[in-house]
Amino acid sequence: MATVMEMPKLSDTMKEGAVARWLKKEGEKVTAGHPVVEIETDKATMEFESPASGTLIKIIVGDKQTCDLNAPIAVIGKPEESWQEALDKYSSKKKGGAAAPAAKAAAAAPAAATAPAAAATTGAATSTMGRLRASPLAKRVAADKGIDLSSVQGSGPNGRIVVRDVENITGGTSGGVSLPAFSGTPAAEMEKVSLSMMRKTIARRLVESTSTAPHFYLTVSINMGPLLAWRKATLSKVAESDKFSVNDLIVFLVSRALRKHPNINSSWQNDFIAQYNSVHMGVAVALPAGLVTPVVRHADKLSLVQIAQKNRELIKLARDGKLQPDDYAGGTFTISNLGMSGIEEFTAIINPPQAAILAVGSTVATPVVDDEGEITVEQRMRVTLSCDHRVIDGAQGAEFLKTLKSYFEDPMACLFMG
Repeated sequence: MATVMEMPKLSDTMKEGAVARWLKKEGEKVTAGHPVVEIETDKATMEFESPASGTLIKIIVGDKQTCDLNAPIAVIGKPEESWQEALDKYSSKKKGGAAAPAAKAAAAAPAAATAPAAAATTGAATSTMGRLRASPLAKRVAADKGIDLSSVQGSGPNGRIVVRDVENITGGTSGGVSLPAFSGTPAAEMEKVSLSMMRKTIARRLVESTSTAPHFYLTVSINMGPLLAWRKATLSKVAESDKFSVNDLIVFLVSRALRKHPNINSSWQNDFIAQYNSVHMGVAVALPAGLVTPVVRHADKLSLVQIAQKNRELIKLARDGKLQPDDYAGGTFTISNLGMSGIEEFTAIINPPQAAILAVGSTVATPVVDDEGEITVEQRMRVTLSCDHRVIDGAQGAEFLKTLKSYFEDPMACLFMG
């Protein structure tokens, strides 16, 4: 019996999925448990295994195409089996759910991976009241592609436009687009940049965070001289595999400060506040497609060298696009460090449902007045704590930064703390 393969949910924040590319072609043999397709999530592109052994008799969602979660993306069975019959049975089991339109759309249009896209035909899907009939996903994809839905023929129930109809359009706006002129100035030229799954999720979550979490910000300046001197002296004595960066030191010391202030290592859960017994530290990594935050688990229980090794491993996985859900889920606090980019001070948006995020700036030679009234130069770093006021009060945030500052400025007292 043929098996219908569905779009998997590979992360907690994933709202829809995209096929990056198929690793097998229609008509090729596949084996259960072996990779058959690469799925683009909001965090990374991951290989997904075939749910059954047999022949890939139909690809429904082609390369670079998106669809809803749990929607059919392929049919696996025997070469002589009817993929259409398998989809009909699948749709019947779904009892007319979201999968049924996808199945009918697949029957009406071949997958982009195996056949050229069909040109749009006239006669858009409209209701008896003259309204455009199109699924929300089809509307979003059309907007991304610059396609006018009024010229698209729908293949869904009652002529409704579904995402397959839009994906098969070769027209629309691609390349240079002219914007209207304003105040007598010439029309501007622009390039339309398609939104990746990662960028869509970043946009949604940041809007969610700024809309629901009342942010406030606390900044403190830290004397980094003693810590940098200790690091320089230590690195000259350790093996290459045991070396650590300033960012590794920051993760180490912040995790120890959070252990002392569990109210900062918390999250808002609507009807209660969750205070976590372990620090799972999210470390923001900038990628061309957006920002990801792989998580160093139990950072407060790891040594400095262990944190350095884990950071290197996670950063490499992130840059190679090979992060797995367990690598970025479940963070309790996040550090965003732009110091290496020359940014001296900034504020960061909280990663929900976490209650806080620490923005770390660069270390700068700064003139200061010492206790004797003399002007000296210190290597100073400014950090800003963004707090969710539903969870953290100003005094609590200030106490956390006071502890953190003391750890940085007296490294010998805390670097080897339990």
